[in-house]
Amino acid sequence: MHTDPGISHNWMRIGELSKKAGVSRYTIHYYYREGLLPPPLKTGRTMALYTDAHLECLTYIRKQREERGMPVAAIRQEVRLRFGDYWRSSPTEFAAPETKAAPRSKGKKQRQRIVEAAIELFSSKGYLRTHVSHVTDTLHISKRTFYLYFDNKHDLLVAVFDHIVGELTQTEQTIVDESDFFVRMTKRGEAYIRFYEKYHKILDIIRAESIGPESRRELSVQAIYRRILDPLEQDIRKAHDEGLISGTQEDSELFSYIVLGGFDLLCYRLLMDDKYSTERILDIFRRFLLVGISDR
Repeated sequence: MHTDPGISHNWMRIGELSKKAGVSRYTIHYYYREGLLPPPLKTGRTMALYTDAHLECLTYIRKQREERGMPVAAIRQEVRLRFGDYWRSSPTEFAAPETKAAPRSKGKKQRQRIVEAAIELFSSKGYLRTHVSHVTDTLHISKRTFYLYFDNKHDLLVAVFDHIVGELTQTEQTIVDESDFFVRMTKRGEAYIRFYEKYHKILDIIRAESIGPESRRELSVQAIYRRILDPLEQDIRKAHDEGLISGTQEDSELFSYIVLGGFDLLCYRLLMDDKYSTERILDIFRRFLLVGISDR
C-alpha cells in the first residue's frame, strides 16, 4: 500500500533523493518531464524539494524497468493509477497544481515534430552522424527551441524509443476486439511488417546504445519485444485452451519467441530485395500458424 498523500512528508533535495532511489539526477528529471513523478516543491529558480512520495514512485518505476523490462511509455499509465493521489494533492504538498505540469498543446505538437524528424534522420544518417543541428535545420527551428524540449541528443533518442513503444501499444489496441485467433495473428503480422519497415534501423541503434553505461538503461530492445511478446503469449495460451493449437501449454513463452523470431527474420528477408512481397510473407506466416502449431 502506498503512502497517503495527505500526511506530512520528509523533504529532501534531489541529491538525497537520487542517492536513496539509486537513480541519477538526469533520470529523475527525465521521469518528471515524462509525467511519471508529481511536481516537486519549487524553492527557487533552480532549486526544488522532494518527498518520500517521490521516492516511492521512483522505487516502483525502477522495479518495473529492471525486473520486467518495461519502458516509460508502458509504465506511465500504471504509475498514474497506482499513485494518482499524489498528482491530486494540494498545491502546498507538491507546490504546483496539476495544470502547471501539463504540457501545452502547441508544445506537444512541436515535440512530436522533433521526434518524427529524429526518426527520419537517425534512420538515414545513423545516430552517431546525426547532430542536433541536423534536426533543427530540417525543421527550421533554433537550437534554443530544441533545448526547450530535450536536454541533448540522447534525451531525444529516448523519446524516439518511447514513441515506437507507444505505436506498438496502439497496434494491440486495434485488434483487442478481434476474437478469431488466426485473424488476430494475421493482423498483428501485418502491423509488424509496417513497424519493421519503418523502425528496423532505429531498433539497431537502440541495440547499440543500450549496451553501455547505466545511464542508458532507459533504452532496451528487450522492452520493445516484451511489449509484443506478452500479448502474443496470452493469445497462444488462450488458443491452446480453446483447442485451436496443441503442445504449447507448458512452453507458451517459448512458442511466442519462436513465432516472433521467425516473423522478425521474414521481415528482414523482405527488405533484402524484391524477391518476396508482403503478401507472400503473410501467406507463409499463415501457413506456419495453420500447419506449424495447429492441429487443423
